[in-house]
Amino acid sequence: MKNKLIILFGIMLIMFGGFGYGYTYMIDHRTADSLSAYCDIDFKTDVDEKGVVSTANLTILDYRFASDRLKPALLLICDDDIFDMQASIRQTPPSYSIAFYNDKTTFKNTNKLFAEFPADSFAAIRQAQVVRIRFTYEDGTSIELPLNEHDLQYWKDQLNKE
Repeated sequence: MKNKLIILFGIMLIMFGGFGYGYTYMIDHRTADSLSAYCDIDFKTDVDEKGVVSTANLTILDYRFASDRLKPALLLICDDDIFDMQASIRQTPPSYSIAFYNDKTTFKNTNKLFAEFPADSFAAIRQAQVVRIRFTYEDGTSIELPLNEHDLQYWKDQLNKE
């Protein structure tokens, strides 16, 4: 009887381990049809004293179980125009607090990427039919996703402020 319980307990541990690995793999290798469906994004612009857009910034927040950091680069693809940008990155370790559970940060690393768009990309974004963003992790995983229609229109509206 004791041996059967040990075997049953061992099988349960193996099953929990398999399901746990499958779940974490699924979160770190998820699929999405747009950038905002994959991660949290924040696009902001600023105007100069003449009321013309002078800067545009993008912040990406991605939550993963894997500890690989983002590479400090971002690729902006506007139809046929490509803009390679340097970015600032920061990774925050996961929270392990069950009492203050947050589905985004509990047990997951928070990867933050901040990039300032070059001024010559503004016209390309305003005229683009499709805008894609590509960022890469240290392990070689590359994420390239388009903006959805709503986000693309928001970006265009922000860049047309005057």
